[in-house]
Amino acid sequence: MIHLICGPIGAGKTTVAHIVSEKCGAIRFSEDEWLDRLFVADAPEGLLNEPVEDVTAWAAEKYHRCRGQIWKICDQLLEQRLSVVLDGAAANKEQRDLIRKKAKQYDVDFQLHYVTAEVETRRQRIIERNAEKSKTFSLKVTPEMFDMMEAFFEAPTTEELVGAQIIDNY
Repeated sequence: MIHLICGPIGAGKTTVAHIVSEKCGAIRFSEDEWLDRLFVADAPEGLLNEPVEDVTAWAAEKYHRCRGQIWKICDQLLEQRLSVVLDGAAANKEQRDLIRKKAKQYDVDFQLHYVTAEVETRRQRIIERNAEKSKTFSLKVTPEMFDMMEAFFEAPTTEELVGAQIIDNY
């Protein structure tokens, strides 16, 4: 089974991914964790002080490489009929549709978990997560990054939400 965790920045996706993984005995993949552990230590000095477009340009290719490696592992797990939880790569319908196609390709079930919360609640969570560096902290998110990701995210369509688990994380 593929569990896809979807929602805007700061909604609580990683928290939900941990819960779903533990509850279902599934292998969890968080793109932010991979990016942090594989690339952030080697980021240019002062990158987060640069314009958000520069940060995005630096991170985009690395996210793509992380996603490719995650899928190499997920392909093997799905072939063995093991469940996976994907936290990331679901910011728009096109990305979510690609993952639905993977489920069909492997003839496994697909479950969308849509996590949402009010924008100011999410903004405050990001500030607190940056300061506390708690269990779900992977990457520092600047206010500019928050705004960019907020504009980039496409909420699931009504059609996509049929059968989805909707978590209002207010």
